[in-house]
Amino acid sequence: MPLQVSRKASDLNETRCLRRQLEQEIAWLQRQQDALVEPEAENQKFLWRTFNGMIFSRRALLGRMPR
Repeated sequence: MPLQVSRKASDLNETRCLRRQLEQEIAWLQRQQDALVEPEAENQKFLWRTFNGMIFSRRALLGRMPR
C-alpha cells in the first residue's frame, strides 16, 4: 500500500510542476505579445497570431489538468 500512496504523491508533484511551467510560459508569451512594436505590420500580425495560438493551447492544457 505505501507504494500506491507514494505513486500518487509523485504524480501530484509532477502535475504541479507541469502546471507551474505552463503558467510561466503563458506569462512569458503574453509579455512577448504585448511587446510587439508595430502590431499592424504584416509580419507582426503573424507573430501576434502565433503567440495567441500558443497561449490558447497552453490555457487549454491547464484547463484539462487536475488541480
